[in-house]
Amino acid sequence: MMTSCAKTGATFLVLYAMMEWAGVLHAQAWVHETNVFGPNSVSTAGGITYAEYDWVVGGCGAMSGIGPLTRNGNDFSFDFDYEWETGVACPDDVIAQSATVVLGALPPGDYALTTTSWGVPVGTTNFTVLTNSGQTLQPIGFSKNGTFQMQLNGVANVDYVLQSSTDLLKWTSLSTNLIGDPLTDAPSVSRGQRFYRVQIPKNVFLGNGLE
Repeated sequence: MMTSCAKTGATFLVLYAMMEWAGVLHAQAWVHETNVFGPNSVSTAGGITYAEYDWVVGGCGAMSGIGPLTRNGNDFSFDFDYEWETGVACPDDVIAQSATVVLGALPPGDYALTTTSWGVPVGTTNFTVLTNSGQTLQPIGFSKNGTFQMQLNGVANVDYVLQSSTDLLKWTSLSTNLIGDPLTDAPSVSRGQRFYRVQIPKNVFLGNGLE
């Protein structure tokens, strides 16, 4: 077996040559693909704006890199590094994959999200954030046993960390949650007011078929 690497322009090839007993030379190459896709949707829920991506990967294809998310004013950019393998028999399997990109708590206005592949722009999605976008965390009230309940407003597949504070300076993480059932905080042993917030610990959350 011999291995060589060659880089020309935006294409990076990793070549494997294998000589079998019959004397036939098979060449394999991973080739960068820039014909990718844009987001399925860009929406605002609970005051936070998200971009939702969904795609499928066939037998000889693979997503080798996702992100990062970059921002310059009202312009965002998000990158996908998709590649496919040549010189081999491709299996018939198809894998559905997804990613949720957290664009953040954006002021009302017009924005643009450019999707790139290997750094090459492949499409731009324009979107508008409205003035009334709601709250991420809304109080429900106390239950009969004194537990305080809150409703979380967001999107699926994103981790929301519930935090509390007594002085708005020091925050304690209570739980990591998905949207669904109300969030709760057990009765405090000490009296006094408590403040709550949710923190989103990262920008990109990968869904099916990815780690």
